[in-house]
Amino acid sequence: MFLLVSGLLATFVLFATGLKQFNAFQKGHIRDLPASMLAVLGLALSVLVLFLGFEANGWRPTTGLMGTLLGILLLTIIMVTSLAQPVNALLIGAAPLTGLFTALSAAFIPPETIARLNFETALHVGASLVAYGAVAFSGALSFLVSWHHKKLKKRPLNPIIAALPPLDAMEQLFLHTVQVAWIALTLALASGIFYVQDFWGQHLAHKTLLSGLAWLGMTLALWQHYQEGGVTKTMRKTAIGASILLCIGYLGSKAILEFLL
Repeated sequence: MFLLVSGLLATFVLFATGLKQFNAFQKGHIRDLPASMLAVLGLALSVLVLFLGFEANGWRPTTGLMGTLLGILLLTIIMVTSLAQPVNALLIGAAPLTGLFTALSAAFIPPETIARLNFETALHVGASLVAYGAVAFSGALSFLVSWHHKKLKKRPLNPIIAALPPLDAMEQLFLHTVQVAWIALTLALASGIFYVQDFWGQHLAHKTLLSGLAWLGMTLALWQHYQEGGVTKTMRKTAIGASILLCIGYLGSKAILEFLL
């Protein structure tokens, strides 16, 4: 019961965060102190739900728990980055999405505790989560940079655009995020060698294929940058595609296996 109540409270706070940030964004304010405070509170509650959920499930991942953990990583990256660059607008989507997964974590915990993870599996899961969080953040940031490019072409400038940091600063942040995401995803795929015991029995074929395609997408995005210089439109689209593939490859496939098969 405590897990369910905590999950619902976290979901409410995170949805309120997204709504408050959206209202501030409409008024041309990128940073909003109440929204940031709600985000910190929602983050803390999500961490609590994550701990309770993993403990109740023998520290084995479920779709809701993994989605919550990814959301926590994404929110943490956004909040830390916002101290230097005003990327708070990303809370509009990231906070409610984390809230949905937190509610799922609290509501759908298997009644029977199963065997705990071994060290190799835990290492792979940890590396994968860092990679997925970084790739997801690069995809979200790519949306923001693309939207920034589009709005800069219109005159007069929208007050919201005028409040954003310079476009070159946003592009540099995006580029560094893609570089970190590529390194993290490479390590995650490499650590999978120690994780795999039965490739087909563990239903890893589709996940490995989509994760590999996402890695190729991030590699292509970096190659485009070094070939053409700067952050091109094609690079941004490639990063978005890679983040979508990774989301489908992990959360999508896990949800199908957990709820439909």
